[in-house]
Amino acid sequence: MAAPPEVAFAQLLFSGIAFMLLAAGSLVVFLVTYQKRLLHQQLRLRLAEAEHQQRLLTAIIEAQEGERERIGRDLHDGIGSTVSTAKLLLNRLEGLPATDDAQALLKLIREIMTTAVQEVRSVSHSLYPAVLARFGLAEALQHLVDVSNETGQLSVVLETDYPQSLTLAQELALYRIGQELVHNALKHARGATRLVVQLRQQGPRLALVVEDNGCGFGPAPGRGAGLRSIEVRVQMLQGRLRQEAGAAGQGTRMVVELETRPG
Repeated sequence: MAAPPEVAFAQLLFSGIAFMLLAAGSLVVFLVTYQKRLLHQQLRLRLAEAEHQQRLLTAIIEAQEGERERIGRDLHDGIGSTVSTAKLLLNRLEGLPATDDAQALLKLIREIMTTAVQEVRSVSHSLYPAVLARFGLAEALQHLVDVSNETGQLSVVLETDYPQSLTLAQELALYRIGQELVHNALKHARGATRLVVQLRQQGPRLALVVEDNGCGFGPAPGRGAGLRSIEVRVQMLQGRLRQEAGAAGQGTRMVVELETRPG
């Protein structure tokens, strides 16, 4: 017995609705899957780009440090040695009989040559700190503090708790950061009488802090080339840079933190 037309139509309608629901569900699943794949691909591209930028930054820093090392050694071994030799010859000439004018002139030349030797050594160390490669980061920072104290601008103190050294590349980057932070403090910390440099290691966490007791600065200081250089090196170390400035008269505190990978 044939089914009534209404039943057949209802079955056909339900079949059509079921098919449409199935098609719609398949389309939704396809779109969701496609969207996930697209997001995953975009994430991979971003990660690859970030890794490329990191490698590029590292290569740039390494190239700069290599050039600084070469120039520093050329200054020390070439010009520095020549000037030192000239100074020794002048010392010998001073012991020979001569007029008072000649003696005064030789004394003046010796003073000039002494100043030149000191300046060459200072530039050489600034370009490439040999003490860092020989004795490590703590000693290099101590030398930086000693040189800074010679300027007489303010009292600079170093506090260290650094039991486990890092790789040379990491220590060099941290030294450059400390060097720039100290230079900025000496230049911009108006009214400061004391500058404290801290290198503290607690487990895997390492913190480099440069703090002054000057007038401080506003919440949004300009970013010069020095600060950008610091940020690049902090990024290369996969660390964090935190800048704290209190109210007027409470000074400025710059903190660099990173998770260490001992060398």
